[in-house]
Amino acid sequence: MTGMKFYLLLLSLFSSSFLFSQVRFSSDFESGSMGEVKLIDSVWIKTSPMDSMLTLSYDVYSRLDPLNPIDTTLEPSSRWYYFRITGVKGKQLFINIRNSEVVRPFYSYDNTHFTRLDWSENVNKGAINKIFTRDTVYISYFIPYTCTHLSTKLSDWSKNKFVKEEQIGKSQQGRDIWMMTITDWSVNDQSKKKVWIHGRTHPSETPSSWHLEFFVDKLLDGSKQSNAILANTIFYIVPFNNPDGVYGGFSRSTSTGVNIEINWDKPDSLTMPEVLVLKNKISELTKDGSFDLLLNMHSQIANNITYWVHTAESTSDEMFRKQLLLSHLTINNNPYFCSTDLSFSNLAPKYAEGWMWNKAGNNCVAITFETPYTFYKNQGDDEWVSLENLKDLASNSLIAISDFLEISSPTRVLADIKVKNNKKWKKIDDNSLIYFGNDCMTTDLKGLKVKANVNFLEPGLYNIFSWTPGISSKSSVEGTNCWKEIGTVFVTQKGKYLWKGYSEQINGIADKILFENIFL
Repeated sequence: MTGMKFYLLLLSLFSSSFLFSQVRFSSDFESGSMGEVKLIDSVWIKTSPMDSMLTLSYDVYSRLDPLNPIDTTLEPSSRWYYFRITGVKGKQLFINIRNSEVVRPFYSYDNTHFTRLDWSENVNKGAINKIFTRDTVYISYFIPYTCTHLSTKLSDWSKNKFVKEEQIGKSQQGRDIWMMTITDWSVNDQSKKKVWIHGRTHPSETPSSWHLEFFVDKLLDGSKQSNAILANTIFYIVPFNNPDGVYGGFSRSTSTGVNIEINWDKPDSLTMPEVLVLKNKISELTKDGSFDLLLNMHSQIANNITYWVHTAESTSDEMFRKQLLLSHLTINNNPYFCSTDLSFSNLAPKYAEGWMWNKAGNNCVAITFETPYTFYKNQGDDEWVSLENLKDLASNSLIAISDFLEISSPTRVLADIKVKNNKKWKKIDDNSLIYFGNDCMTTDLKGLKVKANVNFLEPGLYNIFSWTPGISSKSSVEGTNCWKEIGTVFVTQKGKYLWKGYSEQINGIADKILFENIFL
């Protein structure tokens, strides 16, 4: 009997060791990232009189970016992790991910379709507790967005008649940096607005890439609104500013450790090729006139969307107002974004926005837009960031940009509100209110007549909104800085139309009016 027990004990130990030996961690694939892995514990748990389950506990250390050779005082980031585990089917795994956030990360069995872990599988921040049902699983900080995926999308987008793609330079490791120029090429460019967008400076910030992808998809969807925007705008879009960092699975740096987000004020000898490529292309495209808008796309660990609005003290009152106008247009009718989500900072020349300010001043609104990884502050933890709501957000972003640029379409027609008796109105042109254009008119009197000359591109039933400018400040009063619905109108034919109203309908502020087609 004693010999039999000894044999069973050896068999049990051998089986445990064998099963553990089948579990393998790796990150030797595109955008993969993982540091050291340590087995903390392994134990058999009896799940029924006849069955047991192997439970394994690991510490997984997220890999640090290389030390920044330009500024060695900067602490390397270790946010991004993306690794594969094999031999896990039917085993209970406790995975403690060290030196990074673990707030409901994602897993996938095929490295294509990713699912966010439930709270029950991520009870303690920093730990994953799950029994996987297949032998191989991928774990990632957020849904990956790789160079291969971008290459596929670029190939798809290149087939669209509005898209021209060009390689504008090379990364430090020789990877192509691509730019898309998107516009209606049949329309003369002379009077078009110009928008520059670049993304993925920080490789870990994959939500920003998904948001930008859906933005481009929406721009090219063939709708009347999108086509009208393309007839009036040229978009220059660089999806990946840091392809080496993306491919290598780094967090906030290039493969050599440089954070190129803050590399814009360095002499050429210390400027990374990825930044020089953008500087040279922007200078080429703006030699005859500035961009109207420059968007620097990012993602942040904070649980909210934000624009980084640069203070008036570091720019100008006009620039501060323009940034707030774009911000509140993006917030308008947006369930994921509210005014308290906005962030404010002093502009610095080390950023792309600071470099652009020194080139263009008030002529170009250059600003960073951030999407979160986790959930939207305005929704609490009921609405977690997903591809579905990033797609909704992209549609909202396109509408906000078109309104900001004052572009009309068959679905959204904008016009200026004119006052009849200037003596009873006060002109505001000191940037104290968040208005369109160069000024707005205000009055405390009721019953004063106002009008707008509107050019409708389609007949139909339209809801009417007036823009309600609020104070140009870091806080916003409820009911201001938004489109306020003031009525409806049925238009029987396209063409010119004279809208008439009164001062009380528009809250005593004559600025911009919007007609939104209900059926288009």
